[in-house]
Amino acid sequence: MDWSGNDLTRFCSEVFAHDHAPDLFVSEARFGLFRLLPILSSFAGNDPKIVEIGAGSCILSAYLASKGLSVTAVEPLQSEFDYFSDMQATILEFSRQRGFDLRLIRATGENFHAPGQFDIAFTINALEHMPDPLATLDNMYDSLTPGGALLAHAPNYSIPFDSHFKIVLITRNKRINGWLYRSIVSRRPAIWDGLNFIRCVDVRRHLASRGTTFVFSRTTMADSVRRFSDDQFFDKRMPSWLRAAAALLRYARLASALELVPERWQSPMEVLIRKPTHSR
Repeated sequence: MDWSGNDLTRFCSEVFAHDHAPDLFVSEARFGLFRLLPILSSFAGNDPKIVEIGAGSCILSAYLASKGLSVTAVEPLQSEFDYFSDMQATILEFSRQRGFDLRLIRATGENFHAPGQFDIAFTINALEHMPDPLATLDNMYDSLTPGGALLAHAPNYSIPFDSHFKIVLITRNKRINGWLYRSIVSRRPAIWDGLNFIRCVDVRRHLASRGTTFVFSRTTMADSVRRFSDDQFFDKRMPSWLRAAAALLRYARLASALELVPERWQSPMEVLIRKPTHSR
């Protein structure tokens, strides 16, 4: 099956045939597909049932459904993300007309319950917007069939930087940071209020307490450095000092050295969780 970023871009040009495709969101969908491809390949030929938690624009979910897969997109579309509404409507109508197996559920990750219904569950850059990200991970894991896979990719706030507001955090206290950066935060207060400063160490501790089988990626920082040169929309929305640092690492050919950084300091963080084929 032809899974590629270019194919996803082509798909978006069909969806938004009468309007300019939303470049930023197409870029994010391409990134999500890149992170998901190894898991999709591991299920090759099995037509896995998929659920995306925090589906946002639903571009990636619709693209996966266009490939003949059964996909459920979970997105509450709360007030801070209401700018997704028109885009979602266009995507859902296109999917309906084409007969894609795409279902949208208006629910938060904490309130999504579908035990044993999916082979793949994933969330890309959405956990940090959820009131209880660990409960969301529990629900995603419980939704898996035996042998299923869960992929969660999110910022790791052990590194004190927030990409939504492009600020260096001073401690993990939101009240202090909100006061220090009040002029910046005031531009998008709903986004700020909904953020949680999730950390790799918190996720690891929680997963270990559940006895799950998981592995954290050691390539996410190196991949992010490469993304600066591969994705102009990602590059443009990052602060200049971070773009300069990434360019220096690429110039010195040191990006791969970031894979030596311990997983607890990798940001973004990415964890792959597998559900046993047989119950213990």
